[in-house]
This record gives sequence, C-alpha cells and structure tokens, in this order.
Amino acid sequence: MQLASGQVIGLGLAALLTVTLTACGEEETPPGPAPLAQIASSSETAPAENGVDQLPPEEALRTAVKNLAEAGTYRVSGMTSAGSAIDIAFKTGVGSVGTVTTDSEVRLVASDDVVYITSDPATLADIVDADIEDTIADKWLLISSESSSNYRIFVEGSDFAEAVLGSEVKGDPTAVQEVDGVPAVGIEFAESGGMLWISATGDPLPLRFEEKGASGGSGVLTFSDFGEDVEVPTPDEDDVVDLSTLPVQDDEDE
Repeated sequence: MQLASGQVIGLGLAALLTVTLTACGEEETPPGPAPLAQIASSSETAPAENGVDQLPPEEALRTAVKNLAEAGTYRVSGMTSAGSAIDIAFKTGVGSVGTVTTDSEVRLVASDDVVYITSDPATLADIVDADIEDTIADKWLLISSESSSNYRIFVEGSDFAEAVLGSEVKGDPTAVQEVDGVPAVGIEFAESGGMLWISATGDPLPLRFEEKGASGGSGVLTFSDFGEDVEVPTPDEDDVVDLSTLPVQDDEDE
C-alpha cells in the first residue's frame, strides 16, 4: 500500500477527528441564539450555592476550566451541528480513549504524544487516501505528534478543554436554571455565540456546551464523569501500523 501524498495523514484524519472543534468554533450561516429552553427549565432557582453566578464571566470560565483539569478525568459526549458524534474520556496527563462517528465509527486511543485509530477498512482507506491491504485493515494506525498538531487535543485533556472552551466570553452569567436536573448558570462566547453551562453547586464545572443554533440534540456537548476511573489501554505492538513507515506515492507518480 502506498499513501497518495505525504500530507494525507495530516488531512484525512484531521478532518475526521477535529470536526468537533471546527463545528464548535465556526458558523457558516448566522443561526439564532443558543436554544436555552432546550436544555434548561423555564423556572429560575435560588442563587448559585457556589457563587459562580456572582463572578465575572471570564473568571467563571477560568474557574470551570481549572476545576475540570483538577478533576483528573472527565468525559465529553454529544453531537456536533455538522453531524458527528463524539464520546471520549480524558485522563489529564495520560491521554484519552473513545470514539468519533460521522458516517462510521472511528475508535481512538491517545497516549504518549501519539494517537492510535481503528475503524472499518473503507473508513481507514478514506483517512489515508489509499487502498487498505487485508493485513492492515484490522490494525490500529499510529499517528505521531509530528504528523499533525491537530492531534494534540486528544492526547491531553486540558488542551481539548482549551480548544473548545478557550474563547472570549461576553455579558454576565445567566440566572441559575435547571440543566438536566442540575442547577447551572450559562455564559456566552462572544465570537461563536455558543453557550457554556456551569454547575451552580459544588465545584463549578462545565456541564454543557451548546453551539449557537443547536437543535434537536445536535450541536450539544456534555461534560460528565468528573474524577471517575479512566483506563487508557494502548494497543498491542503487533496490532499497530505506524503510518510514517509506509511508502509515500509522489504526486508525479500518480
């Protein structure tokens, strides 16, 4: 098997795995405000027990991201408005494990500055832009950190949080409302118009991120399982194919 060009590793997989970030950060059309009523009840509750509603929005966001990192582990799941599902558990300082699903499911494990992925043969062929031999079809593909800086967000949970939540916010936090049964306050991102809901009890932690114009569950990412046990098992060496070792077909040879 030959790769179509030296750039395919940084393009095919990046398009598949980073769709969550491009969907959260970019807007092709100007949709309406984030549908707060979709995930929050209409009745306001008492002020936040943890005082997060009294903080300036920038401080509320910094506090939530800091607590997320200090939790050690967390899970992010949901559906982007682009139609890709994500379900990944992060372990700070170790890596992550989970799935990203667009037309088909891609499993990934990230650890020690590398990302391993596997999927069905057709999907792997699309990712590397080349035919997949039978001996490779059931393997894990190894993507080194040198192949594309995009993968770093999956290797380190704090980098993923920064990529999704590290934007400027505006206005004041909303009043406390029930979000999936949990008291929370919302803060709005200035550029994208997205809304982050932060828990109003206990340590302020991110609960939900809504893209602007999210509807029907699409465009919503949920943060959960804070501090829960997360195992990040790397594939057996015999089951791994390092893409950087595969021959590259130059464009002029096509």
